[in-house]
Amino acid sequence: MNFDNLIKIEQIRTNVNASSKKKVLETISQIVSECYPQYQSTKIFETLVERERLGSTGIGHGVALPHGRLSDCKEPIGIFISLTEGVDFDAIDQQDVKLIFALLVPENSTQAHLQILAKLAEFFRQEENRQTLNNAASSESIYQLLINL
Repeated sequence: MNFDNLIKIEQIRTNVNASSKKKVLETISQIVSECYPQYQSTKIFETLVERERLGSTGIGHGVALPHGRLSDCKEPIGIFISLTEGVDFDAIDQQDVKLIFALLVPENSTQAHLQILAKLAEFFRQEENRQTLNNAASSESIYQLLINL
């Protein structure tokens, strides 16, 4: 999977204000529907919330990887947001989350979905990558880092 097919610069937002996990998921849903008008933000939100009910996607170290399957989706879609303040995401290490990479995939996608999540988890496990993202001056610099995963 080539990550420049997964995420575009307009799918990256920095310094987002969100007071809760729910607000984060709503923001992600709005960004997706702005970038891909064929998808309704309410459907995206329901998909992400449904997945969170199975267990938190907060992977630790201030990172969450919310994801879900979208029925009419043709290609995987990535959204990255960084928050001004961390929010409780029920992460495995109980740390508040500030870095979020959301992933939506076609309903029948299994192997590609898992490969992308594994690559993202590996990337976010590295402290240097998290620091670079937290200190990034622009969406462009984040984009360049993410597409080279």
